[in-house]
Amino acid sequence: MDYIIFDLARILRRSGIGVSTQEIADSIQALKLLNTNRLDKYAFYHVLNATMLKTEWGAAYLQQLVELFLEPDPEIVADHTGVLLLQGSAARETGCGEAGLGKTGGGASVSLLTEAVLKKDVDLIYAIVKRHNLSLNLLCENQDEALISFKLESGWFQVSDRIEEEYKQGQLCTADYHCAQESLELWQSFLLAEFERLQVKNMSRDYLSQVMKKQNPTCCNFLDADDAYLSIMSREVAKLARRLAVRKGRRRKVASQGRININRSLKLAMQTGGIPFKLVKMARKPSKPDICLLCDMSNSVRRFSYFMLLFVYTLQKKYSNICSFLFVDQLLEVTEYFKEQDVSNALEKIGGLKGFNRTGFSHYGNVIRQFTDHNLSVLNKNTTVLILGDAKNNWNTVDGSEVLHKIRENAAALYWLNPLQLNLWNRDDCIMEKYRPSCTGVYQCSNIEQLERFVAEIL
Repeated sequence: MDYIIFDLARILRRSGIGVSTQEIADSIQALKLLNTNRLDKYAFYHVLNATMLKTEWGAAYLQQLVELFLEPDPEIVADHTGVLLLQGSAARETGCGEAGLGKTGGGASVSLLTEAVLKKDVDLIYAIVKRHNLSLNLLCENQDEALISFKLESGWFQVSDRIEEEYKQGQLCTADYHCAQESLELWQSFLLAEFERLQVKNMSRDYLSQVMKKQNPTCCNFLDADDAYLSIMSREVAKLARRLAVRKGRRRKVASQGRININRSLKLAMQTGGIPFKLVKMARKPSKPDICLLCDMSNSVRRFSYFMLLFVYTLQKKYSNICSFLFVDQLLEVTEYFKEQDVSNALEKIGGLKGFNRTGFSHYGNVIRQFTDHNLSVLNKNTTVLILGDAKNNWNTVDGSEVLHKIRENAAALYWLNPLQLNLWNRDDCIMEKYRPSCTGVYQCSNIEQLERFVAEIL
C-alpha cells in the first residue's frame, strides 16, 4: 500500500498538484489507522483527498486516477453513481431483449440500449459500456479513429440510427429526442474515458500524468475548459482570491508587535545616550493599491475575462479602489455596475450590457486610443493597470501601440495578461509583440496555476 501511495503522489505532482512529503506521510498514517481491509472503496478516495489534495473535487479526481493507474474496480464499474448493482443490471439486460431486434457486439440488445438512452439511464449505459471489454490496438494513438471503432463495437451507431428513424416517423416527441441526444453524448464521453484508460494501460506513466493534468481544474485552460469544469474552476478562482485577500502586504509600519528594527532602535537610543530603553518593532501592513481593469469581452476570450473579473472582485478587499472597463471594439466603464450588485449576479447579467460591442470584432487600437484620450484621469501613481485579452486586432491598421506608453507613464505599473499559448502571440492577427515594449510585464495566463504564479510574483 505504501508503494502505491508514493506512486500516486508522483503522478499527482506531474499532474500539477503539489503534494508534500508530510502529506504523503499523513495519508499513509491515516490508512494504517483506518485498516484498509475494511475500508469502503469510496471512503478510501475521501481519505486520500483529505490528506493530499484537500479539495471538493479531489475524491472524484483520485478515483479516476486509480482507475487509470490500476485496473477499474469491478464494484465501482458496476456502480458508477453509487446506486446500480451488477446483478441488477444483468437481470435488466437479460429481461429486456427482443427477438428480431438484433444485438450489439457485446451482446446487449439494441432495444435495451435504446431504452436506456431514452430514459437517460446513466448507470445502465455506463455498466454496459464497461462490460463490452472494448479493446484498443497497441499502436492506435488517434482518438477519433478509436472512438469510431468503439461506437461500432458498443452499438452506439445502431441506437443513434434507430432514434433518428423513430423521430422522423413521429414516434418520438422533440423533448424525448433531445434527451436521447444528451444520453448519446454521455455515452460518447464514457467511450472517450475508455480510450484514455486503454492508452494509459498501453503506454507510460508520463502519458497518465498528461491525461490527469488535463483533468486537473487548476491546469485546465480557461478558454477550452469543458462546461462541467466551469463551476469547479470558478470556486477555485474565488478560493485563491479569498486566500490572497487576507495576505499581508510587503510594506512594514511601526507596531507594538513584530520584528525589531535595529536601525530605528539605535537611532532612538541616541536620544538617551545610546541606551536602548525602547525597541522599535515593525509589522507588515496591508497594502491597498488601486487597480484598473481593461477586459476584452469578445467571444474568443470572454470566458477568460469572466474568470479574471471574478478573481479581482473577490479579491477587492485587497484594493482601495477598482476601476473596470469592458471592450470589444469600444470602451465601456462598468465600475458602478459592479459596485451596485454581488459579483456573481453581475457576471451572470454582463452579457446584457450595451456600449462595448458594435461590430463583434476586437479593435484594440480603437480601445487603447479611447482610454488614453478620455480616461487617463482615473490613473495615479498607486494604480496598477491590467489589460486582459489576446491582443488580436483583426488586422486593423490602427493598433494603439504608439500611445500605450501613456498608460504606463500615468500608472504605477501596466501588466498584460494573455490567455493564448506563447507560440500564438505573434501569429495571424495577434500583435502581442507590438504591445510588449510599453508594458511593465506581459504574462501568459491560461489557467489557475499560471494566474497564481502571476499573483505571487506581482503582489
